[in-house]
Amino acid sequence: MKKVTGMMAGLMIAAVMTACGEASIENVDSGNTADGASETDETEEAGEDTEEAASDTDASENGSEAAEEEVIEEEGLSTGDTVDFNGLHVTVKEVRRDDGDGDWMVPDNDFFLILDVSIENTTEESANVSTLLQMNLLDPSGYSQDIGIFADTRGSLDGEVGAGRTMAGEIAFDVEEADFYEFLFEDPFMSGQAIWMIEEGDWN
Repeated sequence: MKKVTGMMAGLMIAAVMTACGEASIENVDSGNTADGASETDETEEAGEDTEEAASDTDASENGSEAAEEEVIEEEGLSTGDTVDFNGLHVTVKEVRRDDGDGDWMVPDNDFFLILDVSIENTTEESANVSTLLQMNLLDPSGYSQDIGIFADTRGSLDGEVGAGRTMAGEIAFDVEEADFYEFLFEDPFMSGQAIWMIEEGDWN
């Protein structure tokens, strides 16, 4: 019940966030930019030349952003990697499998996949985090896996993270067995995602 209340509180907090636009995402370990808005100074010209220049610039920027997203998806992130997501340093520290206790903590599918995640707020303002709105797990076919509300986890990843502070906790997913999964962290009010590849050998 405590976990359910925490998730609902996180959902309500995240619902009032007013951010918009494109997220800034960077792999902290390698320094590669995963996604983010780029600013280009354009010389204003009159008539048709101005329209053509603007059109060419938009096409170039869209092409660059698409190329960056493709590179990141090819590279992937794995357990232990840290991403700077709009000033939040998100790390998937460990992954473990839990088959339940045979009593009331029993998965509806094959097992619980539990991710130990830390979120460090490196900005000068507090930030709100919601597992329901910002975190997802996909199987190889792209199907979302349900959050395992009744799994045995510690900590919470819902609520406010103060400036310069760190939130740590576990999030469980009730999964169908697969060779790998993709863990997604995003902002529902911005475009862009950080994606970790979770392979079978990563959990114990």
